[in-house]
Amino acid sequence: MGPWIPAFLAAALVAQVPPSGSVVETRLRRDVTFLASPALQGRGNGYPELEQAAAHLLREWKALGLKAQVQHFPFIAKVTREDQGALLAHGEDARPLVWGRDIEAFGYSSDADFRQKPLTFLGHGVRIPGGYDDLAGMEVKDRVVVIARTLPDTEAFAHLPRGERSLLARIKRLETEKAAAVLVLEDGPARPLQREEGPVKLDLPVLSLSADALGTACGDLQARLKAIRETGKPASQDFIYAPWTTLTLKLKLRREEAQVPNVVAVIPGRDPKLRKEYIVLGAHLDHLGLGERHSLGGAEARGQVHPGADDNASGTAMVLELGRELKKARPRRSILLMHFGGEEEGLLGSGYWIQHPTHQLESVKFMLNFDMVGRLDPVAPKLMMGGLGAPKAALEAAKKLAPEGFSISVDVGAAVGGSDHMSFSQAKIPTFFFFTGIHGEYHRPSDTADRINFAGMAKLAGYGRTLALDLANADTLPAFDPETAKVVMGGNGGPMRVAFGTLPDYADNPKGFRINGVSRGSTAEAIGLQAGDIIIRFGDRPVKNIYDFMDALGAHRAGDKAVVQWLRGDQTMQAEATLKGRS
Repeated sequence: MGPWIPAFLAAALVAQVPPSGSVVETRLRRDVTFLASPALQGRGNGYPELEQAAAHLLREWKALGLKAQVQHFPFIAKVTREDQGALLAHGEDARPLVWGRDIEAFGYSSDADFRQKPLTFLGHGVRIPGGYDDLAGMEVKDRVVVIARTLPDTEAFAHLPRGERSLLARIKRLETEKAAAVLVLEDGPARPLQREEGPVKLDLPVLSLSADALGTACGDLQARLKAIRETGKPASQDFIYAPWTTLTLKLKLRREEAQVPNVVAVIPGRDPKLRKEYIVLGAHLDHLGLGERHSLGGAEARGQVHPGADDNASGTAMVLELGRELKKARPRRSILLMHFGGEEEGLLGSGYWIQHPTHQLESVKFMLNFDMVGRLDPVAPKLMMGGLGAPKAALEAAKKLAPEGFSISVDVGAAVGGSDHMSFSQAKIPTFFFFTGIHGEYHRPSDTADRINFAGMAKLAGYGRTLALDLANADTLPAFDPETAKVVMGGNGGPMRVAFGTLPDYADNPKGFRINGVSRGSTAEAIGLQAGDIIIRFGDRPVKNIYDFMDALGAHRAGDKAVVQWLRGDQTMQAEATLKGRS
């Protein structure tokens, strides 16, 4: 394709002035307040209230005279045990394991019914080509494999790729090796049975095992784990030899499936040729329901409604408002207006639509995603705008369309990949991502409609309208750029071994790295950091932005002490932090 010629240069757009902010603001307030109301119970996936929200959107689109539909996809809402039994034998001694205390199934575990399978300890289940290998010389097939969940904070594991570090990747390797079952050794008690992110079901039983459940049945297991940490060498061991250790296991799980909605509406384009091409305006509709999963509010928040006013009633309302305005504007290309379910569980709805598109995927030329657009700073309005798969020139052209006094930051770091536009970028469709930043109410019951900056949303809607029309009316569009489609993580690319607990402000700040809050129980909270603080130094490294901060954090290990300096207003503050490991 040729270069993108911004349509704002065309005289046709001169007369297209957004409606008054007050009218738009009133509509946005109404829509966000409804979607974030207690009656909708946090729009959790698998909740009937998410269906009610989808039905409401469908009525809104049809009232505008648009063709609209609800596309459903399956979702495992709950996993429960129907039958279970676990007997651990060591030589002639045998004892049952207590379900829910000693042992518990993973949500993606298969069923099981076997007797006296021998145990094998494989350290952490890691295999580094040409290096550290827990599986070397060990028999895996038809064995019950024991691995530790948490990887050691040592040089032997320091350069392990992120994908290899994941527990699921290690379990899948053991599935390929035909293990009879996997017991994941926890640092504390067995983890509760719940739906897991990732696959619905694996082809082998996977169980969480408390640190104390094995007792002395596997001898010096803790000593072996300690040896791995200290020497960086595998310490795997078979327990098939006398006195042998075996597991007898019976497990049957029941998965309760729910149907989760995507809502799709279309504004047909006016140009006889270009109307066959589509610009997508999307936002996820779901949130956390009653906080059973992913809540950052701690144990006391579980069971409370998580309204999700900013995340993402704001984006949903924004797409509604843009749909109203774009229908009146009659763009040359067609517009697909989309609301996705399942985003909070791993981009499920957008991923499903890409695999089962309601309109020809080859005809989708660009995607604009609105996720958390309700907290624009009223004093210094700044939009964080990622361009996953969009050429850098397209982002620069988009910045020129911003209204006066409205700044755009096009570099939002790792946050650029965390929403539904990633599904489109992976399908080689260029995207823009609209995001006003993380805040202290993120994924908490306090993300309520009264905290939304509706005047800011109205201003942002005007910009979104201009940009959407610019794309929809252009003679040519930006081509997909594989270089910008790579999600760049902060830091040096190595594994992050330390958890600190800051909620980042991804916008540029001339003084340092500004934070929007801290996680409960975190190191950041312990040393007194608060929302609005600007970190300027971490240990011996100056911090000018989020990347400096990630690099500084990545250079430390659990147990290290680091002096942290930050600005609070005009005051410089500092404290010594004792850093915690990342599980």
